Amino acid sequence: MPHGTFFDFDPLPLKDAEVLIVPVPYEATTTYGGGTRGGPEAILAASRQVELWDEDNDWNPSQAIRLATVAEISPDANGPAAMLEKIKKRVKPWIAEGKILVTLGGEHTITLALVESYLTRYPDLTVVTLDAHADLRDKYENSQLSHACVMRRVWELGRPLTLVGVRSYSAAEYDFIRVAPRLTLLKARNLRDPDYLNLTLEHLGRIRGPVYISLDVDALDPGIMPGTGTPEPGGLTYYQALTILKAITERGPVVGLDVTELAPIPGHRVSEFTAARLIYKFLGYLYKSREAAKGSDE
Repeated sequence: MPHGTFFDFDPLPLKDAEVLIVPVPYEATTTYGGGTRGGPEAILAASRQVELWDEDNDWNPSQAIRLATVAEISPDANGPAAMLEKIKKRVKPWIAEGKILVTLGGEHTITLALVESYLTRYPDLTVVTLDAHADLRDKYENSQLSHACVMRRVWELGRPLTLVGVRSYSAAEYDFIRVAPRLTLLKARNLRDPDYLNLTLEHLGRIRGPVYISLDVDALDPGIMPGTGTPEPGGLTYYQALTILKAITERGPVVGLDVTELAPIPGHRVSEFTAARLIYKFLGYLYKSREAAKGSDE
């Protein structure tokens, strides 16, 4: 991983940071296109080209964001279970201190370790994932820790789970979705309908308590996010993704975000730049919502 900070911010001591950028270049269970191990480095490099002025709210979020970039959590060759334990051991102390982690994958499997770690501090956590795929298989290619099973394992932790932007799942996943409690599926196809989008935003606005967001970049349409191993046509637009992220942050505390499954395409930087831009917009929304909450308490 090249030296440097996310967004080229001035280095900040870890103890003074509110937000930590955590690169996790892990890839072991990808089954179609590979390359997600290069995602964190590519997003980090692209972030240094992001314009820091926010055109939506006419302000510079970088002046408010107290952010530090930590050393990567390197892959563990002993398999997914060992890697998940390694992630948990590293991130739990930061979560215990109340840090907001923005974790850069790597494959989507890492989300399970992150959610498990957050539950140790926030037992009333709700998980919202943006993804083209349901990732609700019980087992895939003889592994229950495949990237195709990650949301099934997250659901099994007993907390509400909302899937946004899904447009690909198996027959077994469909049967599971029909009967599973605590599970809400919001299809990408339906989000083209303004009324359905409004209902989606209303659903997100009704979530109470802390929220963890998992953003698999293939949730976005491959026309704007081609750099992913399992692209699916018919995905979210950039502005749909922003609208959803904004709605989640405005409703209450978001305690963490991961961005996974980015597989850089050599010489084609649009995917990693889009991911970096989404992260910066998310942080801007996060800090704006904090300002609004403080204002309402005064």
